Amino acid sequence: MMPAVDLPPGAIPWDDGFEVVTSDGKTLRAAIWEGEARGTVLLLSGRTEFLEKMAVPAAALVSRGFTVVSFDWRGQGLSERLAEPPIMGHVEKFTDYHLDLKALLSAPQVARLGDISLMLAHSMGGAIGLGALHRGIVKPRAVVFSAPMLGFEMSETLRIAGYVTTKIAGLLGKLDKRPPFGDVDKPYVFEGYEGNVLTSDREIFDWMVKALKEEPRLQLAMPSIRWLDEATDEMEWLAQQEKLDIPVAFVDGTEEAVVDRNAIAAAVKRLDAEMFSIEGARHEVLIESEPLRNRAWALIDDFLERNGI
Repeated sequence: MMPAVDLPPGAIPWDDGFEVVTSDGKTLRAAIWEGEARGTVLLLSGRTEFLEKMAVPAAALVSRGFTVVSFDWRGQGLSERLAEPPIMGHVEKFTDYHLDLKALLSAPQVARLGDISLMLAHSMGGAIGLGALHRGIVKPRAVVFSAPMLGFEMSETLRIAGYVTTKIAGLLGKLDKRPPFGDVDKPYVFEGYEGNVLTSDREIFDWMVKALKEEPRLQLAMPSIRWLDEATDEMEWLAQQEKLDIPVAFVDGTEEAVVDRNAIAAAVKRLDAEMFSIEGARHEVLIESEPLRNRAWALIDDFLERNGI
């Protein structure tokens, strides 16, 4: 299974592309990048993301001797879509994403790799991965969270509007509809590079736009009200959990405007984790401009070396 579009600058193609089927019958697209003998990394992407985009951090990890495993979550990328229209992000229960993880980890192509040395989880993948750690679904030797989705960055007015919308939609049986605000049918990157909250790397940003236009099946826009409700409930549950028994590090950018940095700071304290903030970086810390990306990797490299990974 080859990449669906040309890969972005700095990426490398995967060595093995395959499908896995979850216990509830969802078909997911997965990939493995073969490295040397340093260990295996479970690379978890964020909302709207897909394997071709993950090929950038995968390349950095392979260059460090790691084998990398990643996939498209249910409802996005080229995995099975869950909603109508398919461009709407949706999930019935947030913990359904853990069924995806279980299916990936039990696939023969992944099981043969042995134990997971490192889990590297970005944004929504951070929330899913942290929940999986607390529930004993995945047991890496260490974890690095990249701008994890532990809260949404939004104004108090928008927060209240979202709460009211969710409650009303629940009462009316319309949680599977889209919120009554925003451009619900347009991927965020189609709004243009200027003022974007994802990356200051113009070449990578332009590639994201080009990839989505060349392969519309990769597009994902506004999530359903149910997704927002489920994600909020999971983030509230995560905020009540205790310290993990493995080394944990967080990395984010000082220009973060997608997820709540206060929620990340609280998690760092709660989990007794290390925190690395990259001055000037936006949400996509590991798909940022090369100088910012290199600063992040230098800090991650040091963290891994100190913890014997």
